[in-house]
Amino acid sequence: MKNTKQFVRFLLIFYTLFLPLLSFSQFSNTGYEIAFKSQNVSDKYLYLTGIYGHKPYMVDSAKYAKKQYLFKNLKKELPSGFYSIQNRNGDILADFIIDHTRKFTIHSNNNVIEFLNSDENIVFQQLKKDILEENSLKHYIETSPESLLAKFVRAQYIPVPIPEFHWGSPDGRDAAAEKYYQYLINHYFDNVDFKDIRLMHTPLDVDLKYFFMESLFPQTSENMISSIEMLFQRILDENPTPAQMDVRDFYLKKLIHCYITADHKFDPVFVYLTDHYVSKLTESEFISDSEINVFQRIADRKRKNLVGETIPVFESYTIDHKKVSTSDMTAKYTLLWFWDPDCEHCSEYTPVLNDFYSNYRDLYDFEVIACSVTEDFDRWVAFIKQHNLKWINTSYAIEEPNYDAVEFFNFNDTPAVFIINRKHQIVARQFSVDELFDVFESLQNE
Repeated sequence: MKNTKQFVRFLLIFYTLFLPLLSFSQFSNTGYEIAFKSQNVSDKYLYLTGIYGHKPYMVDSAKYAKKQYLFKNLKKELPSGFYSIQNRNGDILADFIIDHTRKFTIHSNNNVIEFLNSDENIVFQQLKKDILEENSLKHYIETSPESLLAKFVRAQYIPVPIPEFHWGSPDGRDAAAEKYYQYLINHYFDNVDFKDIRLMHTPLDVDLKYFFMESLFPQTSENMISSIEMLFQRILDENPTPAQMDVRDFYLKKLIHCYITADHKFDPVFVYLTDHYVSKLTESEFISDSEINVFQRIADRKRKNLVGETIPVFESYTIDHKKVSTSDMTAKYTLLWFWDPDCEHCSEYTPVLNDFYSNYRDLYDFEVIACSVTEDFDRWVAFIKQHNLKWINTSYAIEEPNYDAVEFFNFNDTPAVFIINRKHQIVARQFSVDELFDVFESLQNE
């Protein structure tokens, strides 16, 4: 093992020192000749496959002849990246890297793979072993930092170091935490060279969801949008190339899927991405026209419930069939509470809201319209009596409202909460009952 690693280091040094001096024609990006020889494969055809932004595609096919499969095209461009040879069932018989060399031979015998005339693939095979054995990978990026292999290792396996921020005294804790999170936001993607298009031809997995949904602080739509713009600045030059636009669209789609099902409080992020990017696409490698239409329709549904939007007058009915309208409310704010007496979370949170209402309705000048969205009349009445709910109680069990709240307010789970002012503008939405004090205090300070 020690001798193997020393040889790998020698090869990496060789790449760094001598590759620039070799003939360009030897490593031309156009043309390839890859021979695959195996004593265990007898298929009539095998297939050379690549990937682009996690999308697999077939590069070439080769027929068994003269005891080998020869993938050859001296005119076709073969981008640097990760490739594999597969049979018709999709079984991978060999995987390899193409960066500097495009003419080599692969020997396969009883699942043992050997490469001739491709030192970079000898290094690649050792990398796979080091990953499995959890060995240090730093020498791959220290020796040949600009190679595709180094760029991939750095982006996929090497975490960005975060310095310690000493807070010294209890008073400095918040300041130190703020510095830590700000550093994390600014440097989280430092090891990913988004402008190196070669990485799009690898299985690189940048976990955007972990960064935006767990690491980013504070978890506000404004901060997320700002951080997304910082990410796109890493991807695009001032005059971006078509390849850079592909990279942007690839990560744009990943972000869209992060936020399409995220907590409703992040709906502004989805709407922003759709309005500022998706809707402006004319053609995209990764986002189809049909997907653009779907994303736009979803954004339109989410848009009408954002803070600042004006909702139509909402009318629902009490137990004595009396119509209650939001237009009749005289309080400064009306809190719309859509709930279900059979919902576990509703059973837990409704009494909490009721206590807050009893104690602070006059202080914050608000009224509650609690609308049960199911037709379980008996459970609805029993819950009201059990918890002494003295706000305005309405229900679908009495009569349907003038419009479907579930559809209009775009929620699938209960409870759902919205606060509107006298102008029927949404001033707060979809927050936890634990945030009631903070929400109303912020409204008071506006």
